[in-house]
Amino acid sequence: MRVLLTGAAGFIASHVAEALAASGHAVRGLDLAVPAEPGATAEWLQGDVTDPACCAAAVAGCEAVCPLAARVGDWGPAAAYERVNVQGTRTLIRAAREAGARRFLLVSSVAVHHYRGLFRADERAPRDGRINAYCRSKLAAEEVLRAEARDALAWTIVRPGVFPFGPRDQTSFVHLAAALERGRMGLVSGGRARVTTAYAENLADGIALALLHPRAAGEDFVIGDDGELSWRELLARFARALDAAPPRRSFPLPLAYAAAWLWEGVYRLLRVRRAPLLTRYRVLLAGRDCHFVSDKARELLGYRPRIELDEGIARTVAWYRDWRRATRPAG
Repeated sequence: MRVLLTGAAGFIASHVAEALAASGHAVRGLDLAVPAEPGATAEWLQGDVTDPACCAAAVAGCEAVCPLAARVGDWGPAAAYERVNVQGTRTLIRAAREAGARRFLLVSSVAVHHYRGLFRADERAPRDGRINAYCRSKLAAEEVLRAEARDALAWTIVRPGVFPFGPRDQTSFVHLAAALERGRMGLVSGGRARVTTAYAENLADGIALALLHPRAAGEDFVIGDDGELSWRELLARFARALDAAPPRRSFPLPLAYAAAWLWEGVYRLLRVRRAPLLTRYRVLLAGRDCHFVSDKARELLGYRPRIELDEGIARTVAWYRDWRRATRPAG
């Protein structure tokens, strides 16, 4: 099967390409920039998912489509999230329908669920996450998929666990690791809140399985690792692998949330474009349980995480150290 991956040069998509290639599928990648090293992606196209002509050319000859191009983050203009995450999804679905593709898997986010304190939650949790433009755009993209796919496409939605991590993660892990090494990482409410990780290779296996499995059509899945770790325990494991001290500073949830609310308000008033140090989204993520299980994927798809957490951490830290050496200025 030939599969189109958008955002194919990115962190998660590069692992999905490897998982698909290992199963004997051909991968066509679409991204704004084509990497110098093709990796597991057999064919590359450069382009924008919001461009109908580009999407039509990219989908031609593909039987399955997996969009991983997205605008991520918890700060920024709503129009930018709408353009990529919602309009880009709509454009790609329409191109896939016209091209006769059979499968379409949308990688969404558990941010569609409001972080009210969720423990052992699953796909049935209320989809009411509206705290920022990213959450709202992911909700809208899911609705676009359900409405636009109709009977022409067998669609599936995957929501990765709350904290995806792994080699090649230059979006979040490199910043988290640097903060731990410098002793600048703090906790909310003692770090007691439970969290679901999604190690990249496990997540890629789950995405590839959901894209290709006949029982996945018309379903949504949370794909994450096993376990019920708290943020304190998880960050302590990362710190140990990095030869750093675990975080010790902690702030009460009400105080941290109030500070984030004030910070966001000042930034909006002054029209500051960069993200504040604290946002309400980050505080809720760190201060309330955001724990999901992948029982549905286990039952319907036979999903099992094959890489244990400590091994995933070791692989990620080894990659991070190589990346840091390669990017460190000479002299």
